[in-house]
Amino acid sequence: MVGFLHGLVFNIQAFDKISCKIEEIDCLHLNKAQLVKLLDDFVTHALYAHNFLVPMTTADKVLTDMILDLLPRATDQQQQEWLAILTFPIKENEHTKEERSFLKVARAYQAKSQKFDKLIETHLQKFAWIGARGYWWRKAWKKTNIQNRLVSFFAQNKDPNTELRHLRQLKREQVRLAKEIFQEFNIKQSSSLYQLSRLAKEYAYRRTWRTDVLYRSGYRARELFYEIGRRAGLKEDDIVYLTFDEVLGMAKTKKAPISLEELIRRKEYLAYVALKNQILVLSGKEWQEKLKTISAQRANVSSKIKGRVAFPGKVQGIVKVIYTSDDIKKVKLGDILVAAMTFPNFMPALERAVAFVTDEGGILCHAAIISREMRKPCIIGTKIATKVLQDGQTVEVDADNGMVKVIKQIAES
Repeated sequence: MVGFLHGLVFNIQAFDKISCKIEEIDCLHLNKAQLVKLLDDFVTHALYAHNFLVPMTTADKVLTDMILDLLPRATDQQQQEWLAILTFPIKENEHTKEERSFLKVARAYQAKSQKFDKLIETHLQKFAWIGARGYWWRKAWKKTNIQNRLVSFFAQNKDPNTELRHLRQLKREQVRLAKEIFQEFNIKQSSSLYQLSRLAKEYAYRRTWRTDVLYRSGYRARELFYEIGRRAGLKEDDIVYLTFDEVLGMAKTKKAPISLEELIRRKEYLAYVALKNQILVLSGKEWQEKLKTISAQRANVSSKIKGRVAFPGKVQGIVKVIYTSDDIKKVKLGDILVAAMTFPNFMPALERAVAFVTDEGGILCHAAIISREMRKPCIIGTKIATKVLQDGQTVEVDADNGMVKVIKQIAES
């Protein structure tokens, strides 16, 4: 497990380094060979970095099970509470830094400070890339995104100073609670449980850190992709619909790698499938309908959904299922956010929702950590939530017992 973390850090840092190099280069003045070499270096590092996603979920489960096995015997609920405390990351990821920066913007807005516009500008310089997950550069956060978040923030009668104090106190509180557990059960620093707890904290931090670097590195390299696309006659917004191999081929030939008809289909719907070391591109509405049918066949029709508690509480609300970043705007104040998993670019929607439910994820995942920071009920690892739940349903999220129950179906028109 330690070796896995070392490998993760090495590959992600290398990717971060090459993206910083690209950001400093004026790609407009590079010749074809230089463009190809730079892109090839970027893609090689990107593939090493992205490939850590699959084993990370396995590592999460392994660490969780090992810690649970070593914890003192108690009820499942008590053990889950101890687990959450002992694995809470103390190091701050970018989403926490962004949240603190946003709260300072909110404080300036509330005080009608002359520094307000400057603070928004600085905030976007540091964190606009969070909105551009998956190389969707046009979705990088803009001033309007921050202004809309401010409206939602104050509509919930929140006070920025109170929220800032909570963020400062949260880390100290988690450290205090962990010490109390170690003291109560006489857990020594040399013990396996103590060492696994430290490893889990580092892993939880590194898991989100990895995502942060992937987002930021892709954003930093956008001008390289734009320049390659321009030389082939493509628009900036078209590049994101191509695979790495297609962009590399385009850099070498200065020709668009797909037809206009295929580009239109990809803009309608786009999915990638990894099969025998090849990436298959599924495009168009036809594939969208096929995949919906397959998903529906796999879905459990039960109205009750079970998962693991990430943060306790019981609330009711209207379901909003989030598949892509375009769906974030669907989430209104008081809704229940349902997703396969959550990401830092979901932050505006997470702030508006009253609870989160995910298909995937363990106690060290982003949804688990952010729900504890926000003190909102959260159930993770349901496997089927996005397949069973639909926009408009009213559900009860019982995060005390890890249960989601549909209490009102969508009203028929």
